[in-house]
Amino acid sequence: MATLAASSSFTARRINQTTFVIREDDTYGEHPLIYAKILPRNPLIVLSDTGCDEPSDEHRHDRYTHLREYLEQCPQPANNGMPLNPNGEYHYIIICTHCHYDHIGGIMQFLRGGTTEMVASAAGRDFIESDLESHGLFKSIHRPTPYYHVTKWAQAFERLRWPFEHKASTVASRTTDLGITMFQTVGHTPDELAWYDHEEMHLYVGDSFYREGADGMPIEFPLEGNMIEWIFSMQKLAVFVRTENARAEAASEAAEADDADWVEVPRRVLVSCAHQTTSADGEEILAELEQFSFRVLNKQVPVVSSQERHGVLFDTWRETTQKRTPMSIMAPRQLMEQARDFFGHSR
Repeated sequence: MATLAASSSFTARRINQTTFVIREDDTYGEHPLIYAKILPRNPLIVLSDTGCDEPSDEHRHDRYTHLREYLEQCPQPANNGMPLNPNGEYHYIIICTHCHYDHIGGIMQFLRGGTTEMVASAAGRDFIESDLESHGLFKSIHRPTPYYHVTKWAQAFERLRWPFEHKASTVASRTTDLGITMFQTVGHTPDELAWYDHEEMHLYVGDSFYREGADGMPIEFPLEGNMIEWIFSMQKLAVFVRTENARAEAASEAAEADDADWVEVPRRVLVSCAHQTTSADGEEILAELEQFSFRVLNKQVPVVSSQERHGVLFDTWRETTQKRTPMSIMAPRQLMEQARDFFGHSR
């Protein structure tokens, strides 16, 4: 008799040689995308966020509704039938792309055993430590705020090395380059982080942007967002992606010159987001984002809905033409007005 697959509020699939995307079916309808990169030579598993840790009603009584148990115990067909982290043999490095509840809601379960490292943006340290209940939106969903200790405050363009150096340690140790570069991408929140996997040429951007996807989800800015900073952050990522693609193309051309009988197709940077969008061509989606955001700022995209949240008016901008960009933006009206004033599109 065939064994039925274990029921779970999570589903996983492989997106490259070392990384899996895990989608959570949560009660809030956020459907966050969590990324797990396995580094067996170290041995480590890098997690990009931890999800909500709150299953939808449909999955409330499933076997696996907590991310850590899912990673350590649930067999994965895409991983030769093995769990992604069998019995927790790999240490965890959790990269917190930002502190909203649908990204750090499951963080407490990884504190058991004292071997988990937490990475967050040094630029957003005050934002995280000052009022996490409000800044993480836990107050809005009436849920207790998790308590955790960030062990690595990532600097802009910092390349992660393992093990992390801690002030309490007096013993110098040899470190290994993990091949991961951190980006401070202020905009969606002050503590937003993106990270780049050099080995896989894969960029993970958190909530900075994504296509609407099946859920029709807009790129959303909270009250603490900053659209001016966001535009500069996205330009920074676009320049980086173009540079990486040019480097890969040059390497491919050099390889072809060494062997005229061999044609090598250059690799390109792929982008994965924390909602809806995975493995998109990096140059293409960032160009799409730039063009769309310019049209929004230039008042060429209509407001399709407005709603009041805690006394603040939020608008949603979505193109309504047949050839519309598959992106939309929802933000406090005042943030859009500030950005339009700054970039000269207020008239």
